[in-house]
Amino acid sequence: MTFRTRLLQIILAVVAATVAAVLVVAQSQNSASFDSMVDVIFNQQAEGFQRDQQAQTAAVEFQASLGDSVRVFAALEEGDPETYNVASDEVRLGDFDFFRLAATNGGLIAPPADSRAGLLDVEFQASLAQQLQPIASQLTSETIDTNLGFVRLPRDRIFRVLALPVRKFDHTVGQIFLGKQIKLASDTPGSHRLIPLIAVGDTILGEGVADVQKLRFEGADPSVKKLELGGQDYRIQRHVLNPGSAFPETTLISLFPLAEFQDQQHRLILRVLGIGLFALFIAALLAFAFSRQLSRPIDALVGATHEVSQGNLKVRLPSAVLQEFSSLNSAFNEMTEGLALKERYHSVLSMVTDSQVAEQLMAGKIQLGGEAREVSILFCDIRGYTAMTVGRDPAEVIRILNEHMGALTAVVYRWHGVITQFAGDAVMVVFGAPTSHGHDPENAVRCAWEMIAARADLNQNSPLPLGIGIGIASGAVVAGCIGAENRADYTVVGERVNLAARLCSAAAAGEIIVDESTRDPLPADIQLQSLDEPLQLKGFASRILAYRVTSISS
Repeated sequence: MTFRTRLLQIILAVVAATVAAVLVVAQSQNSASFDSMVDVIFNQQAEGFQRDQQAQTAAVEFQASLGDSVRVFAALEEGDPETYNVASDEVRLGDFDFFRLAATNGGLIAPPADSRAGLLDVEFQASLAQQLQPIASQLTSETIDTNLGFVRLPRDRIFRVLALPVRKFDHTVGQIFLGKQIKLASDTPGSHRLIPLIAVGDTILGEGVADVQKLRFEGADPSVKKLELGGQDYRIQRHVLNPGSAFPETTLISLFPLAEFQDQQHRLILRVLGIGLFALFIAALLAFAFSRQLSRPIDALVGATHEVSQGNLKVRLPSAVLQEFSSLNSAFNEMTEGLALKERYHSVLSMVTDSQVAEQLMAGKIQLGGEAREVSILFCDIRGYTAMTVGRDPAEVIRILNEHMGALTAVVYRWHGVITQFAGDAVMVVFGAPTSHGHDPENAVRCAWEMIAARADLNQNSPLPLGIGIGIASGAVVAGCIGAENRADYTVVGERVNLAARLCSAAAAGEIIVDESTRDPLPADIQLQSLDEPLQLKGFASRILAYRVTSISS
């Protein structure tokens, strides 16, 4: 996955998560505010009913007091229907729609046809008597409480009924029922219309709700806060209007339609999603532009790094727009300049010293000083070099000498030798330092044999045929850097070095002479011949046994 793709994914994921969180929080807060508002409306409606009932009860108890009417007491005690006419004269009915009387010892008294009791229609009279008779039958001389209830009369007319005891001194002689029609209507306009219903027992009275049967069964559960009726959702709340009354318990059921709120929630979701999609689009554009601004310098850096890995140390990065990338490009350029300089140092060092020594020096593994090592030292010198160069163009001499040294150097490297010195027409090679490849004396002898063959091949086309002699000695030496901290050469010193140089001087053209320490570990395929007599070499007190390499089988 590319950096740009990953960055786009992260930014889009953050924006999407933010939009989702905003949507959840907005819906939650909106729902909480709506529920709080609906609860306030519910409570206001219930409190309004309660206040209305309490005010009417107080008014009725004042207006309908029959405690001073001897005529009413007598009529009630006798159960005489004419009591209605007497009560009509004594009671101030105000704006009540009907009244009915009941005697303690006779129950509900039917009003005469010519009375002013109200609702004397046969249908109304029968229904009203049926609903009031159970209350009247509970009346005793000890009854002192006012009861509140609701009755449903034909054509779905709903009446609030107050039952007041009629007291004669210290005992109750009867009861008067006062009824007032009520109309259940919304207290709030518009689609947020609050729907009030009255539930009397199993009967639900009111308008504006379909599927009342479902409301009767599912809405009876107090734990139900929301209900679906007729394909619409409602919030529901219940308040008992006449707790402790002799009338059947009556409940005010308030329904609040949720259609408009749900529509608002739907519009809110669409609005938030629209804003979220727009934000995602803008974020994607910004992320694309920003990632491009980031990825282009990175791609350029990767490409430049690839160039460096291929050996191109001349690659440079331009200054970037962003400060961070500009600093990074500058650091990269400094790094490549440093690598190029180090490569130049390495190239120069490899030219002035052996490649193995150069690697060791670059790695910091060779310090000023030396270490004792067992090595084989090879000296190779051109025979008659001074005489052959007399009268020749120096440039031609240098060319012939470079060709000669180039061919011999290639042979030395093949046999793991380390060239420590070019001295005019001579070359000094060490086998076994700074590292040993094993079989150092054998490698030295085989290298010398191949050097003789390489010089013979050059002589076939050279305008100046040359002959070389080689001397090899093996033994303990001190190997290391000799000089100062700011200028040193890697070399080996010791008696064995001097011996190898003297053996080289004693060797004729095309001849390889080795000492006894070199001869001893050689394999059988390398044939040697002892010199006629030990050599008396300059700088050595005793004669040196030496051997001539005559052939190598493999």
